[in-house]
Amino acid sequence: MPKMNWEDFRRDHHRPHLLEVKLEVTISTKLLAARAVLERLVLSLGTAGNYAFETEGTTVYVAFEEDADAGRFAMVFRTEMTTRDSEWASKTFARLDDAAYRRITRLLGDGD
Repeated sequence: MPKMNWEDFRRDHHRPHLLEVKLEVTISTKLLAARAVLERLVLSLGTAGNYAFETEGTTVYVAFEEDADAGRFAMVFRTEMTTRDSEWASKTFARLDDAAYRRITRLLGDGD
């Protein structure tokens, strides 16, 4: 399914699923590369619904229309916590450190 602009996605989807990925210091210096890898990961996992990305500082937010898409994406990370609130159907927190970054790039065929 198509990647959407963050604002359009938020307007068009009521209570989507959010994965909040905090970039570790060494990864945050490569913010654009890290975001590109995360975007490629979403594509490689074959999303069924719409999704969108937003970056604030060293955090990348990935919103999904479908719960299954959010779940598949989150499985790649060692997620810290999942909550629910009035704005999001689910909200999952993860960290992207060097080890996770290497694991993802290997999964995408970019690894050593």
